[in-house]
Amino acid sequence: MNRKELSEIRNHFNPEAKYFTMDRVLTAFIDSQRTVRGVCLRNAGAIPSPESQILYDTMKKVLNVNIGKQSTELAFRNHAYGDDGAQTFLSSVLKSEFKQEDVALQFLGKLAEQVDSDIPYAVLACYCQYNPPRKNKMDELDVEGSDQVFRYILAAMCPIAKTEGALVYNQFDDEILRQENPNAVISKAPMDGFFFPVFSDRATDVHHVLYYTKTPNTPNEKLIDAFLECDIDTTVEEDQAGMKEVLDTLLGDDLTYETVTAVNEKLTNIVAKNKTDDSPTEVTGRVLHRLLAEAGVPEEKLVDTEKVFEEHVENTLKPERLITPKTVIKTPDIVVNVKNQAKDKVRLDKINGRHCMVIELDEAMIEVNGFDLKVPGVLEPDAIPFSET
Repeated sequence: MNRKELSEIRNHFNPEAKYFTMDRVLTAFIDSQRTVRGVCLRNAGAIPSPESQILYDTMKKVLNVNIGKQSTELAFRNHAYGDDGAQTFLSSVLKSEFKQEDVALQFLGKLAEQVDSDIPYAVLACYCQYNPPRKNKMDELDVEGSDQVFRYILAAMCPIAKTEGALVYNQFDDEILRQENPNAVISKAPMDGFFFPVFSDRATDVHHVLYYTKTPNTPNEKLIDAFLECDIDTTVEEDQAGMKEVLDTLLGDDLTYETVTAVNEKLTNIVAKNKTDDSPTEVTGRVLHRLLAEAGVPEEKLVDTEKVFEEHVENTLKPERLITPKTVIKTPDIVVNVKNQAKDKVRLDKINGRHCMVIELDEAMIEVNGFDLKVPGVLEPDAIPFSET
């Protein structure tokens, strides 16, 4: 499932969308003792509009198109296809369309038992149908839907927090006073969620599930490993550390500012292409060899690229996890943030025996703590330089 396909599902996850219907909604509360409470199964069309819109907005966040970071497509393990396996169970939940209370309770019971959470959370889940429009020869969506119907379930796990007492304005008494709120508030930002089956080649793929997490560096390992029965993907932090080890081993002291920024730019271009590519590019030793060569690294430094990559990286690396939106230069006392389009205005040099970072300025004015300052040493055309007499 690529970003374009996920975007198609996300864009049609809307009560007004022509080819989409949300049929059933399941909501429940799982407390800190893993007890399932407040189970409610409803027809989506019977939910009042304000509440319905919140449900749509919250669950839609699970369809995050940032594939490789917050969204990851995972393959089921072999055991998942057994009688008591996760894929078999999720298929039965899909088939039930959240119309059978006993299946819904089994679904919630497995989540409560197998998902690791230190805080209570709400489960918002739905059964939906999407009738994908045909595509014409220009790869554009036609106005008519196809005969195929894509059926799926979407689940969001939202943390719950009890609100503290707050000052409120009492309109009846015309005064401000403290009021306790005995209710727990459900976050509109899911901490985890999943989408099954996935939509690959614009068709149903029951062999994969899309996992979403709000925190890419701390995925819910129990949800992935025990409930979904998939292999745990590496975190963003681990992928970045692997890339750093490869570059440090290959280039050592020859790793330059220009090389780091050039590789980031080339990875950014790959990510942009991956957004619409049916076969997204991942970083392998061979791909990294090419990127470093294009960045100007001498070939003699790159002979062992694939070998070093295999030594430090278990599989491939997702370029979406490696890029940075800006160049950050740090010293013990100074941090400089540079927009990537301005990276060439910075250079590292040694001047009069001192290690220096030189920043090229387009104008003779800079802003410091909100104050506009003129760069010292720049003279107006008519100015007379000061001289000692």
